[in-house]
Amino acid sequence: MKQKISLGSSISVLTGAVIAILALLRGPAQTVLLLIAFALWGLWMVFFLLRPMWRANRLYRQREERAAREQDDLSGRNVAGVLLCHVNYRVSDYLKRTYPDARWEWTMSDPILFIVQGGTGRIRIYGVPDYEYADVTDKNGALDCSLVKIVPVQDNSRGTPSSQSSIDPQAWYELEGRGILDTLIADLRSRSHNSLTLNEDGSISIQPIAGGGEITKGAFTSFPEKVYWPRLADTLAQEGLTADVQDGHILVSW
Repeated sequence: MKQKISLGSSISVLTGAVIAILALLRGPAQTVLLLIAFALWGLWMVFFLLRPMWRANRLYRQREERAAREQDDLSGRNVAGVLLCHVNYRVSDYLKRTYPDARWEWTMSDPILFIVQGGTGRIRIYGVPDYEYADVTDKNGALDCSLVKIVPVQDNSRGTPSSQSSIDPQAWYELEGRGILDTLIADLRSRSHNSLTLNEDGSISIQPIAGGGEITKGAFTSFPEKVYWPRLADTLAQEGLTADVQDGHILVSW
């Protein structure tokens, strides 16, 4: 509608200019001014008709460039995901050659950076006796996996044995404890239970009624030593649970 109005207005202006030239001038000057008027009107019409086409073409190119960038980003994410899965399988195969029950998790927040940049990345391992971690090293495309045993420095003032394995309670809860406890507590709460017991061997017990026999659930693959239980109780308290450290077990209630 706007194009029709603009075109009609331009024709009216041209008509008025032609009539004025014909009425006021005679001879060669009239011819020259008529040619100039028609030339200006023609240039304006060309600009008026081509401008929408130019805008449409520019928008089309912008959409194509945006789609190409999105496709590149998607392809990059897909390639990174495929490479990460490939490295995961290689690490699993490396561990399972010696430890068939081995399971593991990346300890770094973004393992894709390790895949891209190389170097050494640490993993948390389960099902490998006497070891809690392993260092995965990328040597020009060849992966090497070295088991790591964390042993704290002996502190004679506290009497902490140097043979105890160091497990950070916060890290243990995030890597293993949260997934099991959240599911179990939700199930117990739905059945009107309000507590459970974490035993020294990593097993979990519940007591159906006061004074009744305990029911033992499955055990954790690893569990912090007694010396770390106060810190574990603090970690559980931060999650809204009440943890009472007792001799040989931790009573957790909600």
